[in-house]
Amino acid sequence: MSSILNSLAKMRYKTKAVFSGVTDVIVVDQGEEKYASTPFNVKFGKLKFVNAGQELVIETLNIREKSTIKQMSLIKLVIYINGEKRDDIQFYLDDDQIGHFAYDQKEDIEELRQKYSEQTKQNVNLQQQQESKLIPQNKFLVLSRVPTSKTIKSLQLKHGLNAILYEVECKRLGLQHIECQLFMIKQNQKIFISDIDGTITKSPTKGMILSTFGRDYTQDHICEFYNMLAQRNYLILYMSARSMVQYESTKEYLLRQQQQGIQLPPGPLFLSPQELLEAFTIEVIKKQTDILKSQMLNDLVFTIGVTGTIQGGMGDRLNDIQAYKMANIEYERILLINKKGEIVRVNNEMKEEKFTIKEIIQKMDQIF
Repeated sequence: MSSILNSLAKMRYKTKAVFSGVTDVIVVDQGEEKYASTPFNVKFGKLKFVNAGQELVIETLNIREKSTIKQMSLIKLVIYINGEKRDDIQFYLDDDQIGHFAYDQKEDIEELRQKYSEQTKQNVNLQQQQESKLIPQNKFLVLSRVPTSKTIKSLQLKHGLNAILYEVECKRLGLQHIECQLFMIKQNQKIFISDIDGTITKSPTKGMILSTFGRDYTQDHICEFYNMLAQRNYLILYMSARSMVQYESTKEYLLRQQQQGIQLPPGPLFLSPQELLEAFTIEVIKKQTDILKSQMLNDLVFTIGVTGTIQGGMGDRLNDIQAYKMANIEYERILLINKKGEIVRVNNEMKEEKFTIKEIIQKMDQIF
């Protein structure tokens, strides 16, 4: 019991704002100074902040949700990119303390509306009615977790790994911050999607619980397999239905995995935006992770399109196949693994084949 309490205390200390969370970001360099990005997902816990802004009329654009227009006060977040403070980046917390980029220039808003074209068409009449009533009294801003190409260019990112730190000042606790990573890739970068619990770990339930408290429950030879993928120019995208409140503990788990001197290769970590208890219920009790994974894959496909860039994936449940197929991954590159380390794949003739991870490693050139 003492080890569990110590682990919880460590999680609370490292994530100072209780129930705060974040996920990593992928930015795609499309060439000719055009960029695409997965959402900058960050949420701070229920805290009282310093310097709340004036009440403005805000339109919030989201990938999976209808856009909304309402009055709210925003809290300015400070962003550090690779250690450099960027006061010029307009990034704010909304009423739910979720982070968004803010835009008021016509060309930026037009670009964002183009990105969200399908939902904009559905809600354009409502938006126009609301805007006509609200805009004359107040300044109008558009919020988006996905930045414009101009904003991405201004971040002066380097290809590969970049560090992001979000900072905000609270009335009682002082400066609070959350850190994550940004991976800038080229349009032709190959991506392999990996589940964590039940895939890297041997069991979804024990893996999620034991890894939180520093216990090893990892599949044999998984580090070697993923490193061989990385050597073949695959970026490993780690995806889990865990809550993004668990970002730091999950990142630490991935970093400390080592088998025969081989560590898991670095890669972006996508987690659920759900609260901790809700994410645990979906993952462990209801076993509905395919819904959350499909939503996170939608974010990825929204960024890079269905171009064949996402070229493989591994999970532990049958519904992972459907989630990965949504990303246009070919059947023969979708692997299902069980707690014994046995892998099932469907070959070109639509017949099931069963392997161990070691046997898959021996067939790397044939499959990948």
